[in-house]
Parts: sequence; structure tokens; C-alpha cells
Amino acid sequence: MKILICNERFLFRYGVDRVLLILGKGLNELGYTVSVMGNHFDREIVETFASKIITVPTDKEYRNGNDFTLEWLKANWDKYFKDDTPDIVLFGGWPFFSSIPFFREKGCIVVFSDHGMCPMDGYSGYHLSVLQELKRLRKAYTSQCSAIIGVSDFIVRSQSLPDAGSEVDISYILNGADHMDMKIWPKLQLRIDNASRYSEDTVRNLQKNGTKLILFLGRWEPGCYKNSEAILELLPLIRSRVNNIAVLVLGDRESVNVPAELEGYLIPIGYPDDTELQNLMEQVDLGISVSLWEGFNLPIAEMQWIGKPVLAFNIGAHPEVILHPWYLCENTTDMAGKACDILIGNDLDSVTKAQSLLKFHESFKWCTTVGKYHEKFIELARTHYSIKQQPLSIIIDVTNASRDPANSGVIRVTRRLSRTLQAYLNPIFVTWDNEQDSYVLLNRQEYETLGKFNGPVLANPDAVSQPGKRTLLSDYLMGGLNSSRWLLLPETVMESSGRMIRKWARDNGIKLAAIFYDSIPIQHPELCKDTLVRENHSDYMLGLAQCDVVIPISGFSATCLKTFWEDHHVKGCPIISDLLPGEFGGSKRPAEPKACQGTVKMLCVSTLEPRKNHRMLIEACLLMEKNHPELNWQLTLVGNRYAGAYDIAEYVQRVAATNPRIKWLGIVDDATLDRLYAEATFTVYPSIVEGFGMPIIESIWYGRPCICSNGGVMAELASEGGCLTTDVTNPEVLSRDLYRLATDSSLRARLSQEALQRKVKTWDQYVQQFLSILDSRTVMLNVNGKKMRDVMVSKSWENILYENCLCDNWQMNHSERLAILGVLSRIKPTCCIEVGTYKGGSLSLISQYSDIVFSIDIDPGIPEKFGYFDNVRFLTGPSSVLLPALLKCLDEENLPVDFILIDGDHSAEGIKRDIESVLAYVPKKPLFVMMHDSFNPECRRGMIEAPWDKSPYVEWVDIDFIPGRVIEADPASRGEMWGGLALAYLKPAIRQQPLCINQSSSGVFEHLKTQSLFK
Repeated sequence: MKILICNERFLFRYGVDRVLLILGKGLNELGYTVSVMGNHFDREIVETFASKIITVPTDKEYRNGNDFTLEWLKANWDKYFKDDTPDIVLFGGWPFFSSIPFFREKGCIVVFSDHGMCPMDGYSGYHLSVLQELKRLRKAYTSQCSAIIGVSDFIVRSQSLPDAGSEVDISYILNGADHMDMKIWPKLQLRIDNASRYSEDTVRNLQKNGTKLILFLGRWEPGCYKNSEAILELLPLIRSRVNNIAVLVLGDRESVNVPAELEGYLIPIGYPDDTELQNLMEQVDLGISVSLWEGFNLPIAEMQWIGKPVLAFNIGAHPEVILHPWYLCENTTDMAGKACDILIGNDLDSVTKAQSLLKFHESFKWCTTVGKYHEKFIELARTHYSIKQQPLSIIIDVTNASRDPANSGVIRVTRRLSRTLQAYLNPIFVTWDNEQDSYVLLNRQEYETLGKFNGPVLANPDAVSQPGKRTLLSDYLMGGLNSSRWLLLPETVMESSGRMIRKWARDNGIKLAAIFYDSIPIQHPELCKDTLVRENHSDYMLGLAQCDVVIPISGFSATCLKTFWEDHHVKGCPIISDLLPGEFGGSKRPAEPKACQGTVKMLCVSTLEPRKNHRMLIEACLLMEKNHPELNWQLTLVGNRYAGAYDIAEYVQRVAATNPRIKWLGIVDDATLDRLYAEATFTVYPSIVEGFGMPIIESIWYGRPCICSNGGVMAELASEGGCLTTDVTNPEVLSRDLYRLATDSSLRARLSQEALQRKVKTWDQYVQQFLSILDSRTVMLNVNGKKMRDVMVSKSWENILYENCLCDNWQMNHSERLAILGVLSRIKPTCCIEVGTYKGGSLSLISQYSDIVFSIDIDPGIPEKFGYFDNVRFLTGPSSVLLPALLKCLDEENLPVDFILIDGDHSAEGIKRDIESVLAYVPKKPLFVMMHDSFNPECRRGMIEAPWDKSPYVEWVDIDFIPGRVIEADPASRGEMWGGLALAYLKPAIRQQPLCINQSSSGVFEHLKTQSLFK
């Protein structure tokens, strides 16, 4: 679905703006097409998730901003949204209240993100008149919203309901607090003012002197609800018990009037940026908020997220946000007393505080917040578009799991997911038949193999292929259309079959979902010995982009896939993670830690493949045996051989034959594995790299400590407790930690307790989230499909074929236009050059498919005509001079060109010259060159006579590969003319790493402008 987010500002340093920016990014990752509309932007941030950034001008009279915005919208709506109306408008307030009825008239779902209106006490003059106008607008317009989502229950009860009335759909969703940990915009410098950063030396010197540090949260605004002047009363009260303290205030010397008696105790530190503020929060001892009204109070949540105590008055939304009621204060005296208690070490007791922090971390995650907004939007879309909630119908590709007698990680997920899904619906299990290029139903033998290890049962005897005859799935379904039908690919697919599978799904009107595990064969090819798997994986990951949704098994895997697509300039489909469960095969979780005595039993569960690192584990155990012969230990290995790495299995067999302490059991059934987990003293998972690491969580499920890697997703899984992380690549370090855990019973007891206290996802929870993802994507795809059908009916055929293109005076036949469209959509170029812009038809097409476009034209009016193409740089002058200069400059800036269109000079020599410039260029990436003759025989002659055979990089060239017949193309001509398009392919000279082009495009342009030919 398409969502338009509207607000006055999108500046990350402000609370409301920050919330909307994070929501925009999160909704984009869930598959929404996000546009942003407002007056002011941190453009670098907004560009990371928004497809459109629309700047609304401001009126000279700020108070009239809402009416001014409405009139601007009426005049400019078709410019931005003709045939592309947003499904949802999410707005944060000013200056869009007057526009609510207009958005509704356009058919949009209108949702008000209500952050509340602050009290007017303390304000006067113009500022007060603006607040009074805001109050009037809320009363006049919010009742016309489709829904209102407050940021707290306090806001809903105190403002949303009184202003809008009970007939509007009103609810609240609490904000997240983990955005600083998420590092959502790590490459951007989110600074307010470089000249006003706080002094780290000041804080460091205070700490050296033993000074207790208090951070004053919020803006310094005395005389209003922010109540900043309260610190002047509070600080002396605290000093009466704890003298060596300092309060750090976010403000400068000019704005904070520090009384003489508080000099050195009340310290303005300027305006730190996000990173600096987080560092500061980690260094101080206490945070204090003295605000008398807050709709949420994001700084409190941010500081509590990193485990620091915060005190606030018991008003507004504070009871909903505060870590524990003890930190709420009734008045200044109460706050001073609790501050002193915290500073001298009499904080809330450690157990209660730890439990409260755990609950806070579970409740205040942005992924939860975004997910709740998404659920509300799906609910609203169902009503708005009258979409009936059909039960999901799922077809599961179990090609590997129905044939593999073992139970490796991926196969285990397929079997356990399939079994659990049977409790919710009646999935159909199929296998791909390469000979028929179609799915077929399983036979009984395949069902028997699939059903092992807690796999699915045969619930429908009719959905089985009979002996000697395969039943086609299409015959079984009898062509019945179902808009909620999904094909699930829970296993890695060979791309040779994947292409046909996707075509089959599209032909049968079935949506595609895939589970993604990892990119290890690409990131660590040396650890993947199976050549077939290694060579297929890149194509497989690219093929996933053509699904309707991909569901990775961890956030780490999601990041890997997203980065891979970005590096290959692939837009892809929505990526929505569903963390794998740790529940083992339906077994009960123990209630208490197990006290282990006697032999130390170590268990390692994983396939015997290189990245699982079995050799290092065994070396570490043998080293432990040498250094500590008195220790009675046993290592049990469970897991199948791995194709392409049988040498590991042979090594394990040799060692086990000579050392009775080491046993390799190979494949075991679930009952045996359940017993082994229950008997283990602890588990070891020495894998070097994973997409998830299920045995770690299974060990946690049983309350068994686990030794695992201190890097990658293993470290992430271990961070919540129950694990001892180590360097699994160093046998001495690993041996030391094996011995430590084997002999330190108190450490084992602590880790066991941590493990059992962790909330471990069950298979039911995994499947419920999985089905929720498919259900929401069904609604979004159905909405998009309905909107697309409506648009296709209303659009002209040219707009359908060439959306957002300038179609007038485009000197090409439609066969030629479609050829360019086909090439661009296939190669998705990073950097393009167009020689000859003319009326901008081809430029309007190229700019939609490329990150950077350079336009070369002799006409000095071209930049003014087409300057609204944001990603186009215009060079005016003869192509004989500009083209070689541009190619040279791009080469120096390490910005490879991958598409060139030559459509300019109407002389054979001019065309030949341009082609010679291209042929002198050494391509760093595959380069496609297209040439159009503009219905001019001279141009075609230049193409034919160009010295193509002189370049060692030209692999293929086809002149007039799309000839087109034009009648009376030129009023001055008579009879027929022939137009045509030529295409050449230049292979790259060297392979190059994927390029980040953001810092290069403007630099190239600026560099070119300094050259003499521009003077």
C-alpha cells in the first residue's frame, strides 16, 4: 500500500519528527511505498525510505498555515498524485488539520498520530494565539479522521476523545525507545550545530573528581509546562545531602541563567548530537525530568533503555513510560529525596529493577510499535476497501524434506513449521517436478519421509499422488482462484527451478513467500564445500527479490539479504523477519536448573560441515585433556555428514575410535536428542558463522548453558543470558573456557538460571507471527491490485506503458521505446549518460531506472526545462568535447558507467565521434550502449561505420535490432521513413566491488565545472 506521511517538520532532533521518521522507515521495510510531505526536512534521512519528498511552501503568516496548506494541496495534488493516490495519509498535526476533509475526498484513509497539545499556561502574545488556533483546529477537524492513534493512553483520554468524539476509531500505541541501539542511520551525521557540542573534557574532569552527574532531560524552557526553573529549587535540596554533584543542562550559557550560588553545579553543555547524547546518558548517574505535562516523554524512555535511573513527576504519560512506580515523584521534595537515595546507592532493589528493565525492553521496541501501526492500517484497509478476510490457503514446497532422511537445520524447520501449521489450517504439501515444470502432490513414501522428526501428518488422503502416477497440483486445485492463497518456499531452491517456480505461481495467481536462512556461501565461500550450493546461492538470492515477501530467520539474515540486493541494485520485495523458535519438538521446558554431578557431559548438535568448526572443538577438548587429565568429561556429537566435506566426518570417526571420551552418533531421532539435551551438563556450538544458530536457543530452552562464538548472530543470541561466548577459532581460548564451565559449578548454575528466565519463542508463536505476515501482505497486495485495476481503467495506454514519462515529441517508435524500457528494467543501471536530450522523453524514462544520469546537449535551455529531475546532472556543450571529458572524470572518481544512450547529432561523423569516445572508455562494469537514429539515415550510417572492431571490450553489437516503420514522421518529408535502434554490449575489463555512489555524483559534476571548457 501507499502511505503519505505529513508533518510540519521531519527533523530528527525533535520528538514528534523522530517518531514519524522511524515509523516511515519501518513501514517502508514492511512493504509500504512511503511518500513524505512537509515544510522542513533532514533530507538525507528522509531519502533513505521515501519514494517522494514533497516540500510544501509556508505562508508569511504562520498562524494561517493550515488553510494555506489546504489551498496549496488543491492546486498541486494532481502534480504529485494523479493516478497515484495514497491509500493512507498519516499526519502528525500542524499544518494539515484543515486538509483532513480534502484527503478524505480523495479516497484516502486519514490517520492522525496524536502527540497532544501542550498546556497554554505561561505563553502569551503570538505564541499563545498559535496555540489557541491549534486548539480550535483540533476541535473542528479531528472528528473527520478515519482513525486517531495517540502516543499514550493519557493523550487519548485527555485530548483525542474530548476533541474528536467517541464515533472516531481512537486507540493508542506507545513509542519505542531502542532507536539509538538500532543505529538506523549510521552513515549520516545527525548534528544540530557542530559549534555547540558538549565538552567531553568537562564531564571527564568532573568524574575524576568523584562528582555525581545528573542529566537534566528536555529543553530548557522556564515559565511554561517544561518547568525548567524547578531545577533551581531541586539542586540545593539534593546538595544538602550529596554535595559533590553537578547537573548537566542541554542548553548554552546565553539561554540558561545560572545563579551565582549554583555556579559549577548547574552546567550548560550545549546541544549534543544523538551519538554524543547516548554517550552522555551512559556516563551520568541519574536523569531527571521536571516537566509538568508530557504526552510521552521520549528522553525518559531513551535513558531507561540503557539501564539508567530516571526520576519524573507523577503526571501526564509518565506512569505509562516510567521503568517502575518508585521512580515517580509527587513533588520537588520527593524528587530530591529519591535523587539522593540513588546517588548514595539506595536505588530500587536490584532484583525488582532487573525485572522491570526486562519488561521495559520487551514493551518499548520500535519493531513492536511499527508492527502495531501496521496492524491498525491493515484493519482500516479491510474496512475501507471492503476486503473480506478469507482464510489463508498455503501450499508448501517440501521437495527436499520429503526426500532427505536426515534432519539438518533447514529440513528441521520445514518439518516442524509444516506440523505446527496443521494446527491452524490445512496446508498442501508438494514437490517440484522438473520434467513437467509443475508442482505435484507427494506420494505416500515422500509423506513418510516428511513426517519423521516431528514432521507433518497425512491429514488429507486425497492430497496424495497414487503409485505410478503423479497428480498435478493445478489439477488438484481445479483452477480455483483464491486471493489468499500462498506458495511457501521454506527451503533453499536451485535457481534453475526457481525461475520456473515463480512463473508457475504467477500463471496460477498464487502469491509467493520464502524463508531466507543465510548468505554464507557468498560471504564465506571457503566454508561452503558444496560447489553446486556455492555457485547457485547468488542467483537464488537475486531470485528471492521476485517473491511477494521474504521472511528471514533473524534480523542478521534480513540485513544480509537487504545489503546483497542493494549491492546488486535490486529493489526486491518486502523483507519481514520472524525469529526462529527455540522450542524443541514439543518437549516440556524444565522449571528449575539441573544440578550436574560426576562426568561432565558436553553436547554439540550440528551437521559436520566446515563452518560448524568441529575440528577446532575436538582440538580444544584434546588440549583440555592434556592440560587437565584429572577432569572426567565426555563430548557427544550429533549431526549428519555434509556433502563435499566428508573429510570432517572421517576425522571425527578417527578421533572417536581412539578416544572413548568422544562419541559421534550421527543422525538421531527426536526422542534421543531430547534425552541428550536433558542429560547434558552444557552444550557447545562452535560454529564460525550462522544465519541463526538454532541449537543455541534449544539449549536455552532446556536450561543448559551454551558455549558459542563471541561474534555475529551467535553473540546476539547469547546477549540475553545463559551463554558463555568465546573465540571459537582459537583452540587454546576455547579449551580454557570449556574447562572453566566444566569446573565452575556456580558459573553453570548462574547461566542455567539465566537460560530458564529467558523467554524462548515456541513454534506456535513462530507460526502465529508467520501467518500474521502472510495475512497482512495479502491485504496489501489485494489493495494494490484493486488500485492498479482502477488506475489501468482510467489511464491512457501511453501512461500505462510509460508511467511518469514525457511522451510528446519523443522521436521514437513504440517498439523502440519498449526496447529501452526493457533494457533499463532488466539491468537497473547505476550511472547513465544520455547524449541528446531534445524534448526529454527518453531522459524521463532513464531517470526512473538509474541512480545518476548525466545529460549532454548543445541546447543551453535543457537544464531549465528538465531541472526537476533530481538525479540528473546537465552538461551543456558539444558532445565531442563533453563526452570524453565526462567519461574520464567518472573513471577518475571510480564511478563506472553501465548504460549510454546516443541520440543527438544528426550527422554520421558526429555519431561516429561519440561512439569512438565510448570505445576509448575502459568499462569497469558491464556496459550497454544504445543508439537511436532519430529517423535519419545519416545517423544510422554513423552507427554502422563506427570502428566497433577496434575495441577489445565490444562483445556484441547489433545495428537496427528494432527497425520501425513511420508514415509521414516529418511533415516536410514525403512517403515512408524508417527508424531504428542499435544496441552494443561492452564487457568489463576488471571485476569491481559494488560501489556506493552517494558521495560521487555531485563531486563529478563539480569537478567538471572547474574544467576550462565550462568557463
